Amino acid sequence: MQSKLLWVTFTVSMLFSSLLYAKAEDFFRLSGGGLLISGVEMKHSEVIEMINKEKFWQRIGRDHYILNASVGGEFDVQLKFSHGKLKKILATQLDRPYHH
Repeated sequence: MQSKLLWVTFTVSMLFSSLLYAKAEDFFRLSGGGLLISGVEMKHSEVIEMINKEKFWQRIGRDHYILNASVGGEFDVQLKFSHGKLKKILATQLDRPYHH
């Protein structure tokens, strides 16, 4: 029983530690408070639904937008999908680069 509890504790701690070390390019916080997370591999339709709920956004091209972030203002955001799931977010703050 103790070994089973120890294994569960270890597994949960590994999950949380991987979330703590997420890189800046793994997510983009929309001004409305929504969060796009590539590690979770959100579906294309889920991401587009979140963007459409925002008050201010502009589509530049396929999976390429100008979005308002909750911190930092406007960003040029390119979303990279593979097999219909979000894999990477490339964001550049307008007027200055977005540092990862």
